Amino acid sequence: MRNHPARAMYDQLEDTLSSMTMQLRSAIAADARPASPANGRANGWARQISAELGAVLLDTLGLAATIEWHVRQYQKCTGILCELSVRSAAAFDLPEDYAATIFDIYNEALSNVARHAGASRVAIGLTVTPHEVTMVVSDNGIGLREDAPARGASGLAAIRARSEAFAGFCEFAGVRNAGTTVTVSLPIAQAA
Repeated sequence: MRNHPARAMYDQLEDTLSSMTMQLRSAIAADARPASPANGRANGWARQISAELGAVLLDTLGLAATIEWHVRQYQKCTGILCELSVRSAAAFDLPEDYAATIFDIYNEALSNVARHAGASRVAIGLTVTPHEVTMVVSDNGIGLREDAPARGASGLAAIRARSEAFAGFCEFAGVRNAGTTVTVSLPIAQAA
């Protein structure tokens, strides 16, 4: 049998993705554990690994495919059922900094669901148009406390700060024992 460069490259890519999948599962599992002084460093490590893997996949696969892959891993690690809806303008490439920001917001929102919501289901909606990118994450968990956004909970504050950096819209809505919805919309500046 002859040596095929394409097959060797495929095998190397498969090995890399398998390794990344194992690292991401470990990161998600560590991040899903309730916060405590004993696992504070583990949660920091989990976020760092997830961010690094996300950056590699964003560069390679793009935002929608990276989120699709992450959702499958998240569901396996947490047992939380996920529904993903992606609507994207055909042939429209999202600027790189927007993709990274939306992935960070998505990652923070799902981390909050795993750690705090007590949810069994989460719905994620991603819509990309030439004028804006919108991410909606809704869960069926315990709901957001009325004072949570005002108190500046670290995850919510991080999401708000990321959206404001792009002059975006950010809203947190929750109903006790009926879940929480995080909505972020970033306008995309048009080139002159």
